Amino acid sequence: MNQFQVSYRGFVITPLAAFDGGLYAAMTIICDGDGLQRASGVLGHFTGADEARAFALMAGKNDVDRRLWHATAAA
Repeated sequence: MNQFQVSYRGFVITPLAAFDGGLYAAMTIICDGDGLQRASGVLGHFTGADEARAFALMAGKNDVDRRLWHATAAA
């Protein structure tokens, strides 16, 4: 499982692709500025690892955007 990290709006996103029964499971880990990490669980299955990681990165960015939107809406 190859891992790379992307900095996005103050968070670090690690998109993952794990081989799972003939397909690649997409998952993501998001780390906030305080070092708190959250894992997504399986987001979907894909035929290729690159496709799974790309989807996981997009899902991670969407999650960060939702968190920031909720934080500003609550303020």
